[in-house]
Amino acid sequence: MRGYRSFITAMALSFAISTPLSAAEPENADRARSVIQSQLDAFKAKSPADAYEFAAPNVRRIFPTPDVFGKMVRRGYPMVWNPSDTKFLDAEKLGDSLIQRLRLIDQRGQAFIAEYMMIMVEGEWRIAGVSITRDTATAGA
Repeated sequence: MRGYRSFITAMALSFAISTPLSAAEPENADRARSVIQSQLDAFKAKSPADAYEFAAPNVRRIFPTPDVFGKMVRRGYPMVWNPSDTKFLDAEKLGDSLIQRLRLIDQRGQAFIAEYMMIMVEGEWRIAGVSITRDTATAGA
């Protein structure tokens, strides 16, 4: 699963390198947050099929079925599959896309920062990749 995680991170970074970031939060970041929350709700309900609906085409090419996608998230991103707590942070414009940050707390109390790469697909935000790092700024994490 490390290879998948590295691939998704590399894809998100390739978007970041090609386009400068804007300091202002995008007007429609709330729509992106809604998509992320809907996917998290689907994971919480243990419904990979529902969660898969929010994946961008690039993710669907790598993980061609909801079951394959669900297994990857469950094994590689347990803090996304089953967080004990979440908190949306800032969003930054990235060309026509955006990066939405989210603090996740896993079931062991470890804190992480997730950076969701969001792209527009037919007028709707979709998740094109997620980069996860430990949240070292959180005391006791």
